[in-house]
Amino acid sequence: MSKGIFIVGTDTDVGKTVVTAGLIHLLRSKGYNACYFKPVLSGAVLKNNELIPGDTHFVKTIGNIPESLENMTPYKFHTPVSPHLASEIENIQIKIALIKEKFLQLKEKYAYIVVEGAGGLVVPIFKNYMLYDLIKELNLPILIVAHAGLGTINHTMLTVNFAEDMGIEVKGILLNGYNALNICHADNKQILEKATNLQVLTLPKLKNINVEKMQYGDLKEAIKTHIQIETIIKWMKAC
Repeated sequence: MSKGIFIVGTDTDVGKTVVTAGLIHLLRSKGYNACYFKPVLSGAVLKNNELIPGDTHFVKTIGNIPESLENMTPYKFHTPVSPHLASEIENIQIKIALIKEKFLQLKEKYAYIVVEGAGGLVVPIFKNYMLYDLIKELNLPILIVAHAGLGTINHTMLTVNFAEDMGIEVKGILLNGYNALNICHADNKQILEKATNLQVLTLPKLKNINVEKMQYGDLKEAIKTHIQIETIIKWMKAC
């Protein structure tokens, strides 16, 4: 039986894809049969008349995943807006049955699956169906990725509390762009640990990272230095 975890953000542009790519690289470099799954992606890039889901391509490449982009991301839209709006603009209906079918196929091939959402928990996949609904259907716990700096206590606590209210298990928090010498960052970490009773992981500000340009910079080294693979495996749940 496969085990998995769902990566969500407190907002857009908190670094979910970079963090997820790092986790996939860490898993696969340690010999774990792991795969990436991003059910819905907006802002895909048109290349040679083909839509390329940039986030998925980035993770696939760094993790050397032997799986097609289509299977890892069944719905991709060119319009860089919320999935529900992109699907309306491009007249493509999102069907949860297809997402679950692709997820099941990956579960049959891979022992570990890291799923990445689109933005935060309350992003509409389509009208009256939110990202948190999909997380519950896939029966996965979550890891919350948040900014390390000012404002993150409020955003992160709201996300943790809402997830728990929705019956979603929160396994941990990761502060992205963390600097231990920054008094605000250090205080944020301490307060979040005490307020949530969750483990708060940290990842420093990375250099030369660009998902669109397929630049990985120091991601591989940073993820191995700052994240314990045993922690991620422990947080995963049979699905």
